[in-house]
Amino acid sequence: MKDIESNIINYLQKKADAATISELTKQFAINRNTIAKYLQVLVRRGDVEVAQFGMMKFYRLSSRIPAKVMLRLVMDPACIIDMEKNIVSCNKYFLELFSFNASEQIPHSHYAFPEEFCQDDLIDAITNGIQGEMSEEICMMNISGRNYTLHVKILPLILEDNTYGCGVIFRDESRVQPFSFFLEESEGRYRAIVDDQPDLVCRRAPDLTLIYINKAYCDAARRSADDLLGKRLFPFTLTSLSLETEAVYQQITLENPIIEFETKDVTSNGLNRWLQWYVRGHFSAHGELLEYNAIGRDITQLKRCEEQNRLYLQSVEYIVHERTHALQESNQKLAEQLMVSEKKAAFLSEQELWYRAVFNNIAELTLLFEQDEEGEADRIIEANIRACQVLQYNHDELVLMVSSDIITEKHNTKYQKSYVKQFTEDQIIRYQGIMMRKDGGEILVDISEQRFRMKEKSVVLMICRCMEEPKDL
Repeated sequence: MKDIESNIINYLQKKADAATISELTKQFAINRNTIAKYLQVLVRRGDVEVAQFGMMKFYRLSSRIPAKVMLRLVMDPACIIDMEKNIVSCNKYFLELFSFNASEQIPHSHYAFPEEFCQDDLIDAITNGIQGEMSEEICMMNISGRNYTLHVKILPLILEDNTYGCGVIFRDESRVQPFSFFLEESEGRYRAIVDDQPDLVCRRAPDLTLIYINKAYCDAARRSADDLLGKRLFPFTLTSLSLETEAVYQQITLENPIIEFETKDVTSNGLNRWLQWYVRGHFSAHGELLEYNAIGRDITQLKRCEEQNRLYLQSVEYIVHERTHALQESNQKLAEQLMVSEKKAAFLSEQELWYRAVFNNIAELTLLFEQDEEGEADRIIEANIRACQVLQYNHDELVLMVSSDIITEKHNTKYQKSYVKQFTEDQIIRYQGIMMRKDGGEILVDISEQRFRMKEKSVVLMICRCMEEPKDL
């Protein structure tokens, strides 16, 4: 049930106008009679008010408060008036003010207006209050032969029978003196609270003389209140800066009543002390300066931390500068090394082009092999133009082949064993062999092989001179 009531209240809060039962039934998908019961509860509780136009009822959030709540909360004379302008309830203070006999009060009885109410302005205000308008005004009344100045406040209410009315609250402005002790007691409590504050609190007259200081102010100044009050002193400012502090106070105006600034002085143990001050100027209704209120807070630790942070940042900046300089030097050396490497690479690239040109211009069939584990030529890694012509393969085909793809073993085994031994001793060996062409034809060649190192790898250079010229060349 509470959830449904809360949902209805939340829905009405979001609507700019009133809602009907049909609208709420559609919104929450609840039976019309059930919604009506919830609305009746909310109306009686004072959360919702209803207005009827013909057969239609419109519900909106109530701007009125329940009558019983008002009487419980109000400590001034107050009464509740219904739509017929009868007093239906009141508190004891109201009975005392208008000299009603408390024994005559009967629950739920109606009281006629006291004759003191018969003022046109008050009657109109009560009428408007019943219609939902809140108002306040000052009324002069003669009650039991005594003149009163009453501050009258009228509040729209919803009564227990779910009808509208208003509450009238009277505050006696003419009876200030009997209650002055309450003000003194309140001021005493205020002073006790301020004296217990760790912040420094002071009040200064327009001429900047001290008219009030709390205990923390005296302790921080290491002087008694008698030594400070009535004097134009700034005990937390260096003597050379007193005039500057006075100038800060002079900046406070009606348009700019609050100033924030810091002061610096030296404590009895010779250490610097910083205080942060918030100063407010209080002005009369005519713009005349009445006094200054100042609150000071010790920010010495904060200042010291800021100084340590500043030194730390300076150290970091110095380290960053040194590291940046070292990095720049390293980058410069690296750039120089890169330039040297680029030159070497360009030189090597030029040499490679030169060697490749020489390799391709050898008149004999020339192949470059990788050496296998047994020391013999294995995969072809380079072939010159003459090799491509004789063997009828293009360059890309040859570099994917191995020696057994183009060299037959039709030569003397005894001779092969002898040249392998010579080959392992890094000697140039020569022998005759037969190579196979792409078309299957065989070519008798005189082979010269030599082993050498290239990029930490053993390679075999084979130069073959054809014993007879191929017929198709």
